[in-house]
Amino acid sequence: MRPRALCLGLLMPGLLAAAENPKVMALATEGHWLESGWSAHRPMLGKPAPRLELSGWMNGDVKPESMKGKIVVVDFWATWCGPCRASIPHNNEVARKFAARGVLVIGACGSGRGEERMEDVAHAAGLAYPAARTTAATTAAWNVQWWPTYAVIDRNGLVRALGIRPDYVERVVEALLEEQPGR
Repeated sequence: MRPRALCLGLLMPGLLAAAENPKVMALATEGHWLESGWSAHRPMLGKPAPRLELSGWMNGDVKPESMKGKIVVVDFWATWCGPCRASIPHNNEVARKFAARGVLVIGACGSGRGEERMEDVAHAAGLAYPAARTTAATTAAWNVQWWPTYAVIDRNGLVRALGIRPDYVERVVEALLEEQPGR
């Protein structure tokens, strides 16, 4: 099956002001994994999200139109990655807790090895949110440098956090939920 590109930067022009929310920026900075990765991730903040090419969906097939106006959390994970598998229960909780408030959690499985085991590993770990295999081009476009890498995209399709630790995802989501839609 050919990967379908999900375009998260779907939306309205001129919304970069929302990307400068000091609370969200502080969380994105404080929650970042590594200083070395910050130089690759910082310039992406406040910009439209890169294309997200995913295929082989499990737990639902996410279409671009279903993301419009939602806060989207993308977990770039790998089947061989212990911290990735350990984060799945928390991701499940974030997905359940915030779904009714317009938050969508997506697992993007890739790393160049082990993707063929995605469904087995996901089932064994209890992954309950939509997940699919990603491409090397997508992980490059998102500057994925380690596993897991989390990205949080706001309702306007702008990258608001990238490369944050799993324990910061919920904090960023809560801060984004405080913003007025369409800002």
